[in-house]
Amino acid sequence: MIWRFINSNRIVFRGERGGKESIHEDRAVSRCLTVKYFITVVFCCFAAVWPNNVRAEDRKNLEDDLRRAFQHEILSLRNPYFGPRLQFDSSGNLVGKAEAGPWSTCGLLQVEKVALGPDRLEIEGKRVVLALRSGATDKQHPSIPQAAQITTLVTEDRVRIFVQMSALGVPQVNQILTHVFQGGQLPERVAAYWKPNTTDVNAFRRNTPNAIIAELEGNRPVYLVNPGVVAAPKPTHTPDPTYTETARRNKLQGAAILSVAVNEKGFPEVLQIIQSLGEGLDTQALAAVAGWKFQPAMKHGQPVAVLINVQVTFHLY
Repeated sequence: MIWRFINSNRIVFRGERGGKESIHEDRAVSRCLTVKYFITVVFCCFAAVWPNNVRAEDRKNLEDDLRRAFQHEILSLRNPYFGPRLQFDSSGNLVGKAEAGPWSTCGLLQVEKVALGPDRLEIEGKRVVLALRSGATDKQHPSIPQAAQITTLVTEDRVRIFVQMSALGVPQVNQILTHVFQGGQLPERVAAYWKPNTTDVNAFRRNTPNAIIAELEGNRPVYLVNPGVVAAPKPTHTPDPTYTETARRNKLQGAAILSVAVNEKGFPEVLQIIQSLGEGLDTQALAAVAGWKFQPAMKHGQPVAVLINVQVTFHLY
């Protein structure tokens, strides 16, 4: 693994030859989704889970309806956390300890299993990462995501969610689920998540290198790395991307370049491919970098969010 910064704003990572493919692009969920379709996938479930003829005391019927409603769908956690096992009480509060993370990289999951026990509901699935795609591919003149489409990437990062519920009445179960999983208007949240002040990073760097280049959700300012003013983030946890079987079979090598907003806690929060490699390796790069952790960038002794370029190079040895 080799790291270096280019123009004080790019991290270069050289990945080694990988093993089996670690993520897949499900046809139903990995394509570029319009916001309207995404809302339908994530949030329609709560309105349609319970038919009128389901008896609250019949746990098996309830479980079957939950399974039919949620199986293979994408759900959004109201409070995102890292970790393979998360437990919530009936009010949606976390039970135990887990590290909070960005909604865009650890707040979504594709459901694979639903099981209803006497006192809890178990939902198991794979984490889903949101990425932005605006069509920019020129690494010499990169742009930052603006009116981009949403791409959902289903990873191999598994998560089990347990929700405590002692009452099995239909209204109570639906209410508990709304405490744990998020409804509302996704377009507004996506719009609020990333507010760029420019689409030309190079021009912005030349003319106003110390200004705020964008804002993350909650009006959190994002800067560019500028030696002496904004110190670069330092990677501390960098899971390796792996080769897809197709790329290995075709002996594809090269580099994918990502634009990454690393937040003030050191987590990648907004990701975009600005130079594509193809054969599924872009997806591998996005999924890997979404799980990286950094020591945050520093400005005047305070942690801040920054926009950097990350180059992920794939080599077959």
